[in-house]
This record gives sequence, structure tokens and C-alpha cells, in this order.
Amino acid sequence: MKKDIGLVCEGGGLRGMYTAGILDYFLEVGLNFPNLIGVSAGAIYLSSYISKQKGRNFEIQKKYINDHRYMSFRNLIKTGNFFDPDFAYFRMAKELFPFDYDTFKVSEMDYKVGTFNCLTGKTDFHSKENFSNLDETITALLASGSLPFLSKEVIINDTPYLDGGIGSPIPIERSIADGNKKHLVILTQGEHYRKKPLKYSKFTKFFYKRYPFVANALINRHKIYNDTLNKLSELQDEKSVFILRPSIDVKVGRLEKDKTKIEDLYNLGYEDAKQNYNDIINWINN
Repeated sequence: MKKDIGLVCEGGGLRGMYTAGILDYFLEVGLNFPNLIGVSAGAIYLSSYISKQKGRNFEIQKKYINDHRYMSFRNLIKTGNFFDPDFAYFRMAKELFPFDYDTFKVSEMDYKVGTFNCLTGKTDFHSKENFSNLDETITALLASGSLPFLSKEVIINDTPYLDGGIGSPIPIERSIADGNKKHLVILTQGEHYRKKPLKYSKFTKFFYKRYPFVANALINRHKIYNDTLNKLSELQDEKSVFILRPSIDVKVGRLEKDKTKIEDLYNLGYEDAKQNYNDIINWINN
């Protein structure tokens, strides 16, 4: 494959199971992209794509989605984190569903994880080549997936970080800046979706009074998201972007706990990738 093609994945919490289905189909047919950029759930699921662990993300959700140790308001009340960092990230990767770090580390794919810098209001992208061990990789993914209001900030090099989707919900601009000429973008919302303004802006400013950049980014996130969708539409018309998004409306929440809905969304991602495979290959080679 040409070296100037990027695979860009947005987040979306459990809606990211659509992305997991697509990535598993890509693994099945041996479709590898040279440059990967993701935020939040998109970054997390990309890591198992790099480690070539087909089905890992789906099996984790299927087994632990209703386990309070994994995600629950009980965790949030006790620890300040809806997803327990130790159980959902570190134990998951090291013990419960071991992450193949060796395969991940030697992969030639360039991989960047977006995290929101609470002090600067910018999205910092952490590169795979700079991860010296598994713990550093997990910590970057934990930071990228730390949902606002539901997670504590994650400290990396004395800097507090939160969900990468806060400031860069669809990191197409980073893919462009990296020199990619074509970008396959995986979205987790349907074609007609547009993000609505955040409610309770006063509460948001109060909640993040220590980090005003976080509050401002959350209040303006709908503008950034919708402007990015408009940008993607323009790039799609120019044939430099190929978009995969849910072909039918599947109602799955960011914190979904219905296993049937999760499985349906995963299968939809797999089937959408399969149905679009020939078009993707033609687009890559054209």
C-alpha cells in the first residue's frame, strides 16, 4: 500500500464497537494501513488492530460490559472513574485479555493516540515509537479514553490529560498534517447526525473551574465536530477521503450495556466493511 494513506478513527464510547467490527474485517482480509490516528475508543480499538488480535475488543465487551468492576456508577462514586483504570485497562491488558505488546511494538504501522491537554487546550498526539513499554502504552490509551465528567485526569509527564475527542473529535487535521494524501475515516454516527450544543454550560464551567480550557472545549465541541463533518464532506467530493459510517440506524449509547445492541453494532461494522471492501481497494489504488 502507498505510504501516504491514513486510517482515522473517532471515539464514541461503546458506539466504537462499530469501529471494532470494521477493524476485525480488515484483519481478516489482511488490509493494513501505514498510518493510524485515533482518539478515545477509536485509539483503543486501533491498538488491537496493530497487535493483530481479531475479536479481542468484542470479546472484552461481551464478557465484561455488565461487570461493575469494568464500568459502573459504583466505580464513579468510589473512585471518580466510571471505567476503573486498573481493571478496565491494566488488568485487562496484562491478565484478563492479554494485549500482544510484542506484535504491537514491532509493527511498521505509524500510530498516534490523541489526548486533550487540560493546561493548553490543545490535542497532543502520542506516537507508538515513543512508547518504551506496555505501561506507557496503556496510560496513553487511558488518557485518550478518559471521558469528561466521568473520569479523573490522567497525568503524563506532569501534564493532566482527558479524552482526546474533546478537542479533536475526528482527527482528520492531524492526518493531513502528517502528510497523508488519502484518509479512510471511520465514524460512529449515521450520515445525518450533527452534534447539538452542550447543555448546562454553567455547570461545565464550574465542574472544570481548575481547567477552563476543558470547559471551553466542551462548550464548543459541537461546532468543532460539525465543522469537521463539513470538511470531510468536501474532502470526500475530492476523493481524498473515504468514509465508513453506520449504514443503518442502531441506537447505541456511549455507555451502552445491552449486549444484543453491542453485538448488532459490531456485526454492522463488519458487514459495512465487507460490502465496501472493493470500493475501498479501488479508491486506494486509483
